[in-house]
Parts: sequence; structure tokens; C-alpha cells
Amino acid sequence: MHLKRIIACSLILLSSTAWAGLDDDAPFKSDGRTRNAVDPIQGDARLADFPTHAEAQSGLRILPPAGTELFAGQRFDLRVETQIPAQAAPVLKRLNVNRRDMTARFLRTVARQGSGPESGTPQSDSLFGATARNLTFDRPGQYAVEAVVEVDGVERRIANTYSVAAAPNPRAPHAARRVVFFLGDGMGLPLITAARIAGKGLFEGRARDQLAMEKMAYHGISMTTSFDSIITDSAPGMATLISGMKQSNNALQVAVDNTPENPLDNPRVETLFEYMKRVHGWKIGVVTDAFLTDATPAATQAHIRSRRVYPAIAQQMIGYYADGTAMPKTGYASLAALSQPLDVLMGGGAAQWMSEKNPDLARFYQYAKGGRKDVDLVADVAPGLGYSVVRNGDELKAAPNGRKLLGLFTGEFRPASSGLGPDNVPGVLDRLVARGAATIRGKGADDAETGMNVAPPKGTGCGDSVAECFRKVPMKTEMVDKAISVLDGLAGKNGGWMLLVEQSQSDKFGHILEYDRAVYEVLELDQTIAHTQRRLAGDKRSLLVVTSDHAQPETIIGVTMPGLLKGDREGCFRAASGRYPIILGSESDPERPCALQDAIATFNDATFPTYRDSNGDGFPDDPDPAIKLVIEDGGRPTYSTTYETNYMPLKPHAERKDEKGAAVGLPALPNSARQPQGLLMTGNMPTRNIKNGANKTSGAVEIAPHTADDVLVSANGAGAAQFAGIYENSSIHLRLARAMGSRAARSTAQAGTLTGW
Repeated sequence: MHLKRIIACSLILLSSTAWAGLDDDAPFKSDGRTRNAVDPIQGDARLADFPTHAEAQSGLRILPPAGTELFAGQRFDLRVETQIPAQAAPVLKRLNVNRRDMTARFLRTVARQGSGPESGTPQSDSLFGATARNLTFDRPGQYAVEAVVEVDGVERRIANTYSVAAAPNPRAPHAARRVVFFLGDGMGLPLITAARIAGKGLFEGRARDQLAMEKMAYHGISMTTSFDSIITDSAPGMATLISGMKQSNNALQVAVDNTPENPLDNPRVETLFEYMKRVHGWKIGVVTDAFLTDATPAATQAHIRSRRVYPAIAQQMIGYYADGTAMPKTGYASLAALSQPLDVLMGGGAAQWMSEKNPDLARFYQYAKGGRKDVDLVADVAPGLGYSVVRNGDELKAAPNGRKLLGLFTGEFRPASSGLGPDNVPGVLDRLVARGAATIRGKGADDAETGMNVAPPKGTGCGDSVAECFRKVPMKTEMVDKAISVLDGLAGKNGGWMLLVEQSQSDKFGHILEYDRAVYEVLELDQTIAHTQRRLAGDKRSLLVVTSDHAQPETIIGVTMPGLLKGDREGCFRAASGRYPIILGSESDPERPCALQDAIATFNDATFPTYRDSNGDGFPDDPDPAIKLVIEDGGRPTYSTTYETNYMPLKPHAERKDEKGAAVGLPALPNSARQPQGLLMTGNMPTRNIKNGANKTSGAVEIAPHTADDVLVSANGAGAAQFAGIYENSSIHLRLARAMGSRAARSTAQAGTLTGW
């Protein structure tokens, strides 16, 4: 009771708002007793996580959140719940939609679904929580949904409003029917600028050419904040774009609820991909260089509170529900009815798809450990569901165009390369080096420094050398070209399709401060855009949209000449006996503690870089020309840099270890294997939790973070004009719908109702 009164008083201070716990989950677990998270602490007072639209004393709220941007016919789950435990069981008294009483219909629907996961039932009667699944608003217009719940003898009220747009109609003249959505993960404007400079060049201050994405007909700006943070992660960053619902960090196409123990029973929202397949029979696909179950590709049709429950996400992606597996069938009939399987999937991350007992997981994919414990989706499930399964470029080319496709490619498995790991496809620069199309400071696949001239560590299933394994991984243009052929083959002459193409490593390399590699990633994405434009040039009903889920804190500060860093001017800091602590100074010049700093040319000295593309493939031959860009960061862990490109992608930090050599966290020191003689860049990211774990991030931030910056949206083709302007990321959903034949609503009157009971 004492705790309850304290909470109620705190909520009164926030007027008609409620507070929340970890990642905006409810403050209590569904047992009504166990605290779900420690409150963030500001000063000496425990304050709300942030204000939310909920009744103050009970935390009563309606989901989806008010303002969610839906269109008519789009499925969503309607949930009513309380967040503060009561003394007696709360009772739903009324649920009105546009003043029409829907209480009995709502309760009958919940009863028919049954208690438990299907209805999101809390464990304790002291909390109210009920979800009616897969409902729709029947027509465009304004909708007011009001709930009244009796809590300990007092009627508590809350109301949400929704503006519902017209549904897509791809049969309308000029509506887009072949849609490619390009997502450059973490691709802020500085990365786009750097890619243009490095890939196209400058002459007398003018760009020699623009990127394909910059030449598109229409451009806009998207805001990137998530439901619960100004800094989004990639899960809501992508999920919001194609469902219209602002989502919490780590969530995929769900709103948070008061049963935080179960990440699968949250109230869901249908994505545009799923709607177009369910209603119009479109085919849908994903191409990524991340692992397939990563947040961005999973956002197309996975529904889960925790983006890291990868085995369940994999099953959702191909529509496989079975008891005894990570994605049970019992209790999740409504999820199976909502989720539409992807027809094309290409990326990495074989460990989320294959059994730990499958020898190819080590022999071909080079995993030292990992793998599923329940079922082998590759060997035993996907073929029976109609998928061709391919592992490399040759198999990709040979796959039939009239059959669904699952492509799982080799990841970045070099032992010294801890920056990506075997889940993610090797970066563009490293694939180019493996193919003999680029070098790193003159070093190629035959040189020991790149780690490619040796046999793979776990057998030669993917090739006799690391370089051969990397060469067999297709480039993005090859993946997308095949994806389009398969989608065309499955859709038929008059059918439609929608494809997500993600460039993931622009984000992943940015996180570990491998900025030169990140630039190559943007160039590959841009080449893929240009290739796709040429491929679809004859179809006036194709639409290409390019954007990002968020930016990173990179910026171009000038240039440097790596050649100046040699000889007696090399080094700012150095490691004693190959280990830290760091010794300040230079033996050749003790009066100047940082010769590297003086190698940076800025302001008047920032002459134009000298990247070359002698083989005409659109990529610089080497990321370290005589004069190269210096890309710096506004948020970082502590690391050291010489501004030269690492031969292999490496994490920037080193874990602190105790006297016995055991890791104790706190990545406060640079990675001694990565440019130990470089300029020391003192970190400005947190290295620990403060005040008993109040931080929701839960520990050290060992990478460069995302930013709250707005991002560019570019579009070309049918309906491209919809993407001009400045808007919330949730509005991209409806702009896509309008490009796909949605008409403006004639009236905003409260004329519609809920259907799907």
C-alpha cells in the first residue's frame, strides 16, 4: 500500500500521464508485485521515465498509442490495460468507438480468444489487461476510442484519437505496383557526402557527379525519434516507417504492454508489406548484408517486443509455428493469422536458421559455436515450405525464378576481425579486396595483413581460402537483381511486389569507427539503386524510395596525408610491450606530444582528396590515397587512430581485465591491436551504470551511438512526389500507401467503426 500511494502521488504530479520502466514496459511485471525496472534517477528524486498518454492514478491506457498513423483495413490489436496494481480486480465498464458502445463485443472477442498469450492476460487479477486481435477501422476518418475501467471503486477514463487514411489501391491508374524500399542503416548526410566525394570526386570545388540517390526526383526529411527515446535503435527506426506506429526501442511491430515477461503477446500492428500480401496478393522480400533476423529486415513482418529473440523471428519470417520450438503454435494463432511469410530472404546469420548439430554450420559458415537447439529450418523446414535454399553467388544464379528463395551467405569470420563476426556478410571493401578489385594501403588478398591468404579456421566448406569464401558472397547488385527476378516470377505479369533492400554495414561499421569501410557501404547501396533504376526503367508503375532509420555522429572535418605519418613522425601514443597503459609523447620529438594531430588539414589546408577508380567499378581503388578524408565522430568510446584504414575491421575498445586476466567490463582503453601508435581519442560515452542500474542502456556504451538527427528521404517513380517535405518517420507509411493508390479522405468526420471482431 505504501508503495502504491507513492506511485499514485508521483503520477498526479505528471497530470494525466503515466510513468514506465525498462524500455517503457510497465512498471510492474504481470504478477502485480515484482518491479519491472529501476526508475531513472534525476537529482535526488525518482521521476517518471517520461510522460505517456495514460490515466494518472491507475496507468490506464489504450493501445496502439494515440496518433498512430493507420489506413482503413490495416490490422492492429486493440488493448486496454492498467499499469498500477489495484487492491481488487479492475473491471472494464465501457469501451466506446466514436461514441458507439463496443464493450460487449470487445469482451466476447477476448473470451473467444481465451486467456493467456492470445489475449495478453496478466498473471495477477490486480492488473487489467485484455487485447482484441486483428481488428481494423473500416473506412477513412477520425476515430475516438474511450475506455472506462473501475479500479478500487473509482471509474478511471482514458481516450485515444486516430486519424485513419484511405487504404492502398494498386489497381488505381498510375499506382505503384513494384516498390523497392532502400534503407541505408545509420546513413546520415555526412556519410552520403563522403561517399559522393570519394566515389565521384571534386574539381574546382564542384562535384564531378552526384550519387544516384541524389539525382532522384523528390527529396524530403524524416524525423527519427522512437516512442520512448530521442535516440532510436534500428528496431523502431525501421518498424515505424512501414506500420505508422511509433514504437519503443528494441520493439518490432508491437506496442509495449503490462506483461513484460512475454515478448510475443504484445499488441501488434500490421506492416504495409503484410497488408499488401494479405489483401492484394503481393509478393514480399528482404535483401540485407546483416543477419536476416536483425532488426531492420525483421521489421518487415516480425512482431515481438525484444528484437534479439532471433530464433522466433526466423520462424515468423517464413511462417513456421510449431509447439516445442522457439515460436510456438499454441497461444499464437492470431500472430500466425497476421504475419505474412516473406517470399525472398537474403542475408547472413545461418546460426539462427540451422541446428547446432548441422556440420555445415562450422564447415561452411565458419561458426565456432551457436546454432538452434529446437529445429533446423534450413534442412528440415524451408524446403517443405517451398523455398530454394542457396549459400553463395553461383547457387544464387542457378536458383529458379518461380520458387521462393532463402539465401544464407557466409559471414565475416576472420578470427582477428571482431568488428562484425560471422553473422554479418563481409563488408564491401573486404569483398572487393578478396576479388582483387581493391587494396588497403597496397595490400591485397595475397598479403598476410588482410588475413585472406589462409584457409578458413573451421574447414574449407566455403572455399580453400578466406579470400575464396569472401569472393563467393554475392555483391548487393547481384542479390537485388535476383530478388527482382524471383518476385517478378512469383507475382506474374499483372501482380505486384514490395522489396526491402538494407545496407546494414554503413551502421555496423560506423558503430566501430570503421568510417572508411562505411563509405564503401554507401557506395554499394548507391550502385544498387542505380542498377535497380535501370532494371525497372521501362515500368512507369515502379517506385524507389531511399532513406535511413537514423544517423550516426560522423562528420567530415578535413583531410590527411597518411604518407606524412611514417618515419620519425609516426605515433602520438604507444603501448608499452604491446599493452596499455598509454605512454604520452614521441621519442623523435618529445616537445610535440601528437605529431598525428598536425597531419590533419582543415580550413584553408583542406585540399581535395585524391581517391582514384582506375578499374571503373565505382569504388575507390584504395581507401588510403595520398590525400584522404578525415571523418570524425561526436560520440565515441575511447580509442586510438592514425586515420589509416585497418586491414581488418576491429572493435575500437578493449575490455578492462583484473589481475587474473578476467574481463571486468568498462571498455575504457583502446584496442591495442588497432593502431596502438595512433592519436588517443578520449571517449565521451558512459562506461558504467549510475546509481544502481538506473540507466536503461544497462552498462557501458562501447561503440559510437546513433543520433537524433533527421535523415534524408529520396524517391523516384510512381507517386514519388508524396515524399517531399518534412515529416515524422511514422508518416512514411501513409506516404507509401498514397503512392500505392490511396486516395485522400473526403471527410474527417467520425463516420467509421471497428471491424474484425
